[in-house]
Amino acid sequence: MTALFPNTDLRLIDEIATTAGTPFYLYDASVLRGRLDALRAALPQVDFFYSLKSNPNLSVTRVLHGHGAGCEVSSLLELETSLQAGATPERILMVGPGKSETELTRAIELGIKAIVVESAHELIQIDALAREQGRVQNIALRVNPDFHAGGAKLNMSGRPTQFGIDQSELPEVLKQAEECAHLRLCGLHAYMGTRILTHETVVANVGNILNLATEVISTLKAPLDFVDVGGGFGIPYYDGETELDLDALGLAVTPLVQSFGTTHPKTRVVIELGRYLSGPSGQFVTRVQQTKSSKGEHFAVCDGGSNVHVAAAGQGFLRKNFPIRLLRDGKAEIDDEAAQPWTLTGPLCTPQDVIGKSVLMATPQVGDLISIGQSGAYGPTASPVNFLGFGAPAEVMIDGTELRLVRSRDTVEARLAVQQPSDLRLAAHANPSTGHAPAALADVYSSAPGNGLEGTPFSDPCLERLTGLQTLFRETGARLDRDPESWTALWENPTVRALTTIGVPEKFNGFPLRDSGLGISDCPYGLHVAMVERLARFDANCILSLPGPSLSGGAVLATGTDAQIKRFFDGYRFGPQGTFFAVTEPDAGSDASNGRSTLGLKDGKLVLNGVKTLVGGIARAEIGLFFAHIEETGRMGLVMIAPSDAPDCVKIERLGTNGLRGADLCQMTLTDFPVTQDMILGSGGRSLRDGFMAINGVFERNRPMVAAMALGSGRGLIELMLEDPARLPAYQDLLASHTALLVQLVKVIRAQENRRPKVQDISKVKMQAVSFVDQVVRRITDQDPMRFLQDAELRRRCRDVKAFEYMEGTSNIHLLNAYRSYTAGVDQ
Repeated sequence: MTALFPNTDLRLIDEIATTAGTPFYLYDASVLRGRLDALRAALPQVDFFYSLKSNPNLSVTRVLHGHGAGCEVSSLLELETSLQAGATPERILMVGPGKSETELTRAIELGIKAIVVESAHELIQIDALAREQGRVQNIALRVNPDFHAGGAKLNMSGRPTQFGIDQSELPEVLKQAEECAHLRLCGLHAYMGTRILTHETVVANVGNILNLATEVISTLKAPLDFVDVGGGFGIPYYDGETELDLDALGLAVTPLVQSFGTTHPKTRVVIELGRYLSGPSGQFVTRVQQTKSSKGEHFAVCDGGSNVHVAAAGQGFLRKNFPIRLLRDGKAEIDDEAAQPWTLTGPLCTPQDVIGKSVLMATPQVGDLISIGQSGAYGPTASPVNFLGFGAPAEVMIDGTELRLVRSRDTVEARLAVQQPSDLRLAAHANPSTGHAPAALADVYSSAPGNGLEGTPFSDPCLERLTGLQTLFRETGARLDRDPESWTALWENPTVRALTTIGVPEKFNGFPLRDSGLGISDCPYGLHVAMVERLARFDANCILSLPGPSLSGGAVLATGTDAQIKRFFDGYRFGPQGTFFAVTEPDAGSDASNGRSTLGLKDGKLVLNGVKTLVGGIARAEIGLFFAHIEETGRMGLVMIAPSDAPDCVKIERLGTNGLRGADLCQMTLTDFPVTQDMILGSGGRSLRDGFMAINGVFERNRPMVAAMALGSGRGLIELMLEDPARLPAYQDLLASHTALLVQLVKVIRAQENRRPKVQDISKVKMQAVSFVDQVVRRITDQDPMRFLQDAELRRRCRDVKAFEYMEGTSNIHLLNAYRSYTAGVDQ
């Protein structure tokens, strides 16, 4: 049966076994493309969709989609696999009974070609979900017809079944569909059976389904986009089975499709195929571990059996042999004269673990390879790969001269990580779908004794008390992405209120820390940085949305008069007060010395003019600072302004942003804004010197906050990934990097507290922190693309971390400051 194997150089199989180990599956991309080409040649007017259920490997899907096939999916993972393989939503169909709300919601969000409805209940469910999203979703109705497929090895219609809507109930369901304002009926679907090897059966099925579709269309107000006549094309597995006659099938089916197209020119005929496309492309390879004889029967025990190739063991099939060959030293061993019947088994502790019975072959030797053909469909993903803990095998693809590992085999470490015990009380803060506490799991690897964080702010007990805010931050972070005013949900929490007003002088602070429930009455600088890092693990978006004093408050305290301090902070006695610090300009960036904003005279009065781009809720801010050149002195200065004092002179526009939307990026334009002398910071006797140096200390105290926010965001992304503990091995090195960077941040904090900060050290740790979070994002998208694609929160938070560079200005400013400070040996 060698014709039932891909035409692969057998020396390559030997090479793969040595390099990737056994057992493994090998797929041939040229066979995949060739099967699709043959179908198109026989049925040129049919649109073909690949059923991922037969083999959902990403690379297999990518090859078939890249060659023109649509994707038919039956789960969320298959849906995300299709997208990752390059399929656009309009080339995706979703089928299957019992679709979850998560799966349906994602399909509606994408606006896929059609969700195939399996019941009247599902029809109503999809309509409700589409209404929630304000969308109209395309659907197709799956019909369980009154006729059945006589030549199918497994009938799936024409009898009582969980699949589809009985033909007798179809009129009532069609009426219901018309009443669903958020659904559009665009297709009809019927799938009669599988493993069909006679073209006459396919022809009869297609004819019956198209006749049924004609009846249904006659009752509709609008034509259908497509009729899916199923597929079920089989492939030969056993002796005596022959290949489906595709030429004869094409000659008989094409006139049916043409006739249907003449009367229904807007309706396309679709055929979905899985096994027929993927099956012949694959072979399973396992290695002989032992040979023995028992009571007259010869056995070859292999390292892969029914645990990784359940179809070859007969589950879902007849107990007959797939095409099997013995390979030794890159050659097929064929010795008809010495051939004997051998039973091939796997390593499992069950007599049912038989993948070949009475197979006539030359005597196998330990180390020989057994290759099983026609194995590209319903292989590892349809097998009990975790039985006895052997795990999933490797999967390899050959494409021309390229040989690629397209799925790594399961590791012991990853499977043990899933079983690590965790405190059930901590699980209250875990992902409810997994029951694991990701933060605790991460701490096992990143908070070990002797890691350099003992006795530092990052080990303060009050940080653990912030855990109760995690759900609030995650939920609000998602809402902030759509509505910047959602920050009010945070302010309603007394702990968040107290954290927001850290830095407000006590006599102006109506929300002191002693009322926060954190067990502290004041917050030193180092602990404040540690709190920012911890909260950023939950969602940095929320931190930036809070109406705290931030940079502007520090500048007022550093350079303002008593009257200016009172004016700035007085609003915090009774509620939130948005503030801003306007330095960055569209053309100059954060380098204030190059800014074009001016404070000058017009008609003998001081007026402020300029354009600033800034974060921090300027659209809702009541007071803030505006950095400008003072024309009279040629120096720079800070002006305290309240936009409501001269609203006609202020224009504030919200800007689009690709990340951290809670920061509420805006552009502020001042045109002849009136200024009095007491609005200029330092005008009461404290000189601003040259403006920039006066607030340099404030900036340098803020930069470690940005580093902490980046580090916390990266750690938070890792914790999201560890909701599946099996992913832990892939992120251990990054957890170690996170701990090491916190140790470096502690050094910067201590230097600040000792009033001996070094600009180069601050810039270095900030850049390392931003680089770290970039590494985390790259690791996620490289190692776990499916999780990235299917998790909206993960995608948003990965996107958010790309905004940190804006918050700090440009890398060039960092490098310049660090270089100047280092070469001059200046302690800042």
